[in-house]
Amino acid sequence: MKISLFLLLLTLSASPFTSGAQKSAQQNALFPYPQQVSWGKETFTFNNETQLIYTNNDAKKVAHYFSDFIQPATGYLPSLLTTEEARLQYKLANSANKIAFLLLEKSSEEAVEGSYHLTIDANKVTASASSEVGLFYAAQTLRQLFSSDIESRMPINKAQWLLPSVDIIDAPRFKHRGMHLDVSRHFFDVTFVKRYIDWLAFHKINYFQWHLTDDQGWRIEIKQFPKLTSVGGHRAQTVVGHTYDYQSVFDNKSHGGFYTQAQIKEVLAYAKELHVEVIPEVGVPGHSTAFLAAYPEYSCHKNLVKVEQRFGIFEEVLCPTEDTFTMLAKVYQEVATLFPSKYIHIGGDEVIKKQWLESDFVQQLMKEQGLTNGEEVQSYFIKRVSQIITGLDKTLIGWDEIIEGGIAKDAVIMSWRGIEGGIASSEAGHDVIMSPYQYTYLDAYQSRSVDEPKAIHGYLPLKMVYGYDPVPADLSPQHQQHILGAQGALWTEYIESPRHAEYMLLPRLSALAEVFWTQPTNKNWSRYSANVDHIITRYQKMGLNPSTSAFTASTKIDVVKSGELTVNLTADIAGKNIFYTIDGSEPAPYSKATYLYKNAITVTQPVLIRVAVESAQGRTLFSEVNVALAPHKALGKKISFAAPPKTGEERLLDGIMAYQQYYNVDDFAVFYDEDLDAIIDFEQATEFSQVQLGIDTGKHRQLQPPVSVEVLVSNDGINWQSLLRLTPTQIKGPLLTLDFEQVKMQFLRVIAINAKNSTDPQIPKLPLYIDEIAVY
Repeated sequence: MKISLFLLLLTLSASPFTSGAQKSAQQNALFPYPQQVSWGKETFTFNNETQLIYTNNDAKKVAHYFSDFIQPATGYLPSLLTTEEARLQYKLANSANKIAFLLLEKSSEEAVEGSYHLTIDANKVTASASSEVGLFYAAQTLRQLFSSDIESRMPINKAQWLLPSVDIIDAPRFKHRGMHLDVSRHFFDVTFVKRYIDWLAFHKINYFQWHLTDDQGWRIEIKQFPKLTSVGGHRAQTVVGHTYDYQSVFDNKSHGGFYTQAQIKEVLAYAKELHVEVIPEVGVPGHSTAFLAAYPEYSCHKNLVKVEQRFGIFEEVLCPTEDTFTMLAKVYQEVATLFPSKYIHIGGDEVIKKQWLESDFVQQLMKEQGLTNGEEVQSYFIKRVSQIITGLDKTLIGWDEIIEGGIAKDAVIMSWRGIEGGIASSEAGHDVIMSPYQYTYLDAYQSRSVDEPKAIHGYLPLKMVYGYDPVPADLSPQHQQHILGAQGALWTEYIESPRHAEYMLLPRLSALAEVFWTQPTNKNWSRYSANVDHIITRYQKMGLNPSTSAFTASTKIDVVKSGELTVNLTADIAGKNIFYTIDGSEPAPYSKATYLYKNAITVTQPVLIRVAVESAQGRTLFSEVNVALAPHKALGKKISFAAPPKTGEERLLDGIMAYQQYYNVDDFAVFYDEDLDAIIDFEQATEFSQVQLGIDTGKHRQLQPPVSVEVLVSNDGINWQSLLRLTPTQIKGPLLTLDFEQVKMQFLRVIAINAKNSTDPQIPKLPLYIDEIAVY
């Protein structure tokens, strides 16, 4: 007789296992962490005699999956019992040394797909669930309960493998647990995409959003429009460095690739076996340069364009003509036929409306449809595409820009620009997938370390990912029901290789998985962070390239007074020794110049502090972060502006130079429309003979310099004397040093002219960044 999983869980709630039992750190290293875990004191011995049993054909799939997984490391080929044999075994008194995969009758009380129960004692392992996917997730948890050696694809010389006794009752918090991959900016082959899906399944992530089209390449074969891939699938070259660098450099190498429909079917079949639903993203109406390079007749201007070689947001946009919608109906028909998912993602983000508003056709369309602005034209376009998607019996997903001008009926909103779009959409009755870039975009930098590889921008350390909650605190329970779940993203503008992708994903993907799966009451940063070592080790045993950035120390700098700073060093991962040098040398074990950090450091002279953290094994230092400090005379003094910066005013006199770290906009005062014209009041006549101006970053970015810099002084703040002026040929970053004869003055004025005011057409109109005005 079958019993329901719901009744089984009730029965097991009075388990003899106790959460207070002693357990190793390895036992705690489960990710995402289950909802209920009770550790026992015994161990189960997995050896060459262990049998795998299952209840029916669906359970047999999971048993075979598990058997295939453990064979390379263990060398064992365990026997698998048929359904009838399994039933017979469970009627026998001796059922020891068995791992059972039991598919149970589903109870009407169960609501969450993926629930499972896993119990291990000295005699047996029992995984039970009311669905195949639940049983599959139980197998993933069981996999993590083995030592990380089990991940080896080569034989490990062990006669037996020990599993801790445990009782786990588990279910996912959200039904949508998603991860995205951009293959347009850099193309990744089928082999990598399958491995990516492997990683998602291992983390109990059930949706894979495949970003297949963008300005830099069209990656999906559409048989009715072959030029989408033959022309749109290739670009002549790619920008080297950051796309917004002051002076762009290109690699002069063609880049391209696309997936045939046969290859896509292969990936879809693979994902299905791992219980991952693949959502195609074919974006319109913006990010369409590759589309229009192939078929320029669907633009409003009809001009020839090239597949974009830079990254960013571009003006090319599909024109809202009937011909365009007819073509899109054919494109999405092929997409819908290929992909069994109920969803099609149509993008809809970052649409520049300039070409629409300059088009006579669009102006006439606006009159006919009663549209008053570009946002309403966008809404019209999205609603027409929504009709196409709905007609294909699919549900449209779009980035949160599609709510501007009016939301298409039944659209699901993916809120990426923050949480506001998700809140507004859920309150309007739309289902929402939360994907705010501040917490879920894994292409951002992971630490302030100088060792970080090039990334797009922003700062998203492991702890910040882990701390995210997809349900906004001020959303009513009624509207919370519209939060389907959350999703992470990996955009690949600056990620060119699988190893780099692994580095950006891991271990942050484990933190994100816990955001998706684990109830907030069961999340615990202390527990999770204490096991990051184990998590990273498991990834390494899987042959992957995880980042150790989580161990990087953070610095907090306080201005004490003019000419003095204090430095406090901390690490998100507790229990690690922090070492530093102040002479510019590399921190190294046993070096006389390397100090163990114990208390705050006082700095009274310009200095480069280099900080590193001890590895789990000790002796090895890694994840170095550098901070160039300038304890100068203007610290703590009043500063005023002819026109203040848009952001970062406090950065001009904080004593920290940005050029020793990767680019972060928060390190700079940013002047978008104005020049720097700042006056520092020393409150009394003060002697100084040097001004230093930080104008650039030291790694991965080349910021636009000013076209001239001038230093002036005054004793009354009215009459000014010019001391020194630098011309463009004298301005080279990242740090400008202006020396002059010593003066004694109360007021110092620094003027840096923004290049946007230059008459030189070769100078791009980019913001002016200044990170410090240091006075000595």
